[in-house]
Amino acid sequence: MLARFVSTATKVSYSRHARSCAPIISNPWAFIRRSSTPPHVSWFSSTSDVRDPIIEMERLQNALLERAPEMATHLSEKGYYTTTDFLPQRIIETMRMQSIDLRHEGRFEQSWSEKIDAGTGTAIRFDKEGVFACEPDGKDYDTAPDLVVYMSVLLQTLPHALNESGGPTAGMDLSASSFNAKLAVTSPGGSVYPLHIDNPQGLSAGDTRKLTCILYLNPEHKPQDGGELRIFLGAHDNIIDFSPVGGRLLLFWSDEIPHEVLPTAPLANSNDEHLDRYALTVWIPTENITTIHNEASKFSHLRDIAFP
Repeated sequence: MLARFVSTATKVSYSRHARSCAPIISNPWAFIRRSSTPPHVSWFSSTSDVRDPIIEMERLQNALLERAPEMATHLSEKGYYTTTDFLPQRIIETMRMQSIDLRHEGRFEQSWSEKIDAGTGTAIRFDKEGVFACEPDGKDYDTAPDLVVYMSVLLQTLPHALNESGGPTAGMDLSASSFNAKLAVTSPGGSVYPLHIDNPQGLSAGDTRKLTCILYLNPEHKPQDGGELRIFLGAHDNIIDFSPVGGRLLLFWSDEIPHEVLPTAPLANSNDEHLDRYALTVWIPTENITTIHNEASKFSHLRDIAFP
């Protein structure tokens, strides 16, 4: 059972990160407080309040801890990790409905990104046509409790688990002291994300984001709905497409892995909300600044694909 969130408990400041105006939560687990009642070891919490979260914190923590060694190995060897069975579909459906509720409350705005001018090296902002986003935080608990609980548990658990995995991610010094988050919806009718890297400027812009964590909230996604995330791992024939099916968790290095989003439901009407593509992204920073754009990394050359 989770106690209610108190919005004044979390201090929010705004980042200077290159690609996002998302708030940094300086104390991310102030989102939620445990009550004195021990949690049930189940994916679903026992409550009669329909606005309490159904996700169970302890089960989510255990899932992250159990998968951390495999995550660490895949991130080190491949640059990414993914699974499609991270959360039960009932939870994904609930998180999508909460995302829609946030949109109905007017929380979403036009999404934008930045690209680096090859001549000057400066960042140029541009709007993402057909893409809208918000920066969910603790103040959204009453509307989207499961989104808030998920982000809080992820931040409490994953950085430490990867740091302490004993594997190759131990030296990354991933931090739980601050984070960026974005909840984005991509409209049908062919909306895309252009090829980019999440953290292109790195320390020159004060951006220490190291790990991108995406959870897809599309439980009824079908192959013809498109919207795959494509990552580039070398030459243009070395690509992998990941469908945004509900429950997929996708991790990759924020400062190194080029990626784009392919057209979302290109043959559909842009007003068909049933085909909206929802994705919740949490960026985790590092306290070891030498890992940002480290030329010794096996993936450092991939930035040239996004910035030829």
